[in-house]
Amino acid sequence: MLIKTEVHFLFCHTNRVFIFQKPVGPEDMGATAVYELDTEKDKDAQAIFERSQQIQKELQGKEDDKIYRGINNYQKYVKPKDTSMGNASSGMVRKGPIRAPEHLRATVRWDYQPDICKDYKETGFCGFGDSCKFLHDRSDYKHGWQIERELDEGRYGLNDDENYEVSSDEDGLPFKCFICRSSFKNPVVTKCKHYFCENCALQHYRKTQRCYVCDKQTNGVFNPAKELLTKLEKHKTEESPLEDTGEQE
Repeated sequence: MLIKTEVHFLFCHTNRVFIFQKPVGPEDMGATAVYELDTEKDKDAQAIFERSQQIQKELQGKEDDKIYRGINNYQKYVKPKDTSMGNASSGMVRKGPIRAPEHLRATVRWDYQPDICKDYKETGFCGFGDSCKFLHDRSDYKHGWQIERELDEGRYGLNDDENYEVSSDEDGLPFKCFICRSSFKNPVVTKCKHYFCENCALQHYRKTQRCYVCDKQTNGVFNPAKELLTKLEKHKTEESPLEDTGEQE
């Protein structure tokens, strides 16, 4: 942004010239700037009404002089009392649109909150269910620098079709422990169908016998999560060929 400047004054001392410049504009950096987008104060509905009231005071008790003073300034022989029309220039009672404030104070709030349910994104489960006010989304979003790098390498958007494929083995099983928020280690399942690491479940059982998620009584029953183990092993086998190809490259 270019700012016009003007030389304020010169100060010479020991063969040195100091030039002090100040920007053209208000000295308060616009702190008292006036909002001039609306109708001018001498032409808006409030000003017209106040002029009409002043003319009515001047014409009070006089005969009609046959002078046309505008559509808003006809002589009124009955003065309105105790009405909004008679008090339309006092307090917040106004005729027509209320004037906007002269000094504009803009309040800006940058909203960086994704409003995504953290529990559902990290563990695949939320205790609030459908009544949760946050978005249940486990998608991964790319940063701007990642998208720019893919554009430079020419591989942006090549795998879009695969990203929207829905696999047939969606069984609703979580992929991380509800307590430690990490990958499962010896996963166990409670009677209420909630999955934890074996160590996390035992540590929590020392504090309370109730489930960490739904607060139901577990009675100390933690069964091996065979379905989840099968899913995790299948997921590892699918990732291992990709890792091998990456190492060969």
